[in-house]
Amino acid sequence: MKVILNVDLKGKGKKGDVVEVNSGYANNYLFKQGIAKPATAINLNENKGLKDAQTFHHQKEVEKWHAVANQIKQKSIDIKINVGENGKIFGSVTKNEIVDKLKEQGIEIDKKQITDFVPIKAIGVYEIGIQLFKEVSCKVKVNVSA
Repeated sequence: MKVILNVDLKGKGKKGDVVEVNSGYANNYLFKQGIAKPATAINLNENKGLKDAQTFHHQKEVEKWHAVANQIKQKSIDIKINVGENGKIFGSVTKNEIVDKLKEQGIEIDKKQITDFVPIKAIGVYEIGIQLFKEVSCKVKVNVSA
């Protein structure tokens, strides 16, 4: 029996997938728990419409994040930090400081989007990776100076 899954089901498929299951399993468990619905023509058509809408919205989200990535690539961040007599830095540059500097330039990101980051403890120019969306990532140049 073919059914359309309403939720992700381990070993069977993801939400919206049309899968083949035993009729007893479908009638006695999947339908009663609301995990799936019968794969009738109406339900299949509705499912196709939902998948098309999700694809459309996903594409719009990707385009939005690509625009943000292009903005970030064009910018660089300058951070002034206190330095001791021997050139030793007091403290370090953190994700929060990078997010704040980007916010000052009109770019809103979350600190969780900064990837592979180790606090910066030396003067120099660094490239910091930012994962904006599943398929969209970029790098921002951070110039740390005294």
